[in-house]
Amino acid sequence: MLDIRELSKDTVYEVMRELLYSFNYAWFLMDDWIKKNHPDANNEDLMGLAKEFGGYEAKRLSRVLDTSEEGIEKLIHFLNHSHWAVFEEIEGERISERSFTMKTFDCSTQRAAKKWGMGYYDCSEQGCRIREGFFREIDPDARVERIFTPPDEMIDGSDERISCEWLITL
Repeated sequence: MLDIRELSKDTVYEVMRELLYSFNYAWFLMDDWIKKNHPDANNEDLMGLAKEFGGYEAKRLSRVLDTSEEGIEKLIHFLNHSHWAVFEEIEGERISERSFTMKTFDCSTQRAAKKWGMGYYDCSEQGCRIREGFFREIDPDARVERIFTPPDEMIDGSDERISCEWLITL
């Protein structure tokens, strides 16, 4: 077994980041395989897996993160330590005491879709479910609403680097 205590923090970081990228890649391979080989698969069951994945991530993070914060600040704190923060440039911008927006800039999944010859990767429903599971595990009152995802038209006046935007409320 790899003894991570013997490794430098930089090496642990690099190894863990590469593992995260590998798991992310595997997720998309499985998603694509299911769609191609089982077009009759129950989409609601698949979306349930996405929600479970999000919740499990938040549950695991709660083991290591300071959870003394409350409300929106707690949700943003967890977001800033999530897989989204590892893979993407994200922003959690507080709008009010009970809401914030989550923005992803220049999404790696959308870049990969273009590289593979697709116009975009439709992750709107799956993305919503993962976020619902994630934020509701932290606070059961959390609600997630899609503001913008591909292939939606960009909202006038928005930063053109924004790949998707979500509203999270309590």
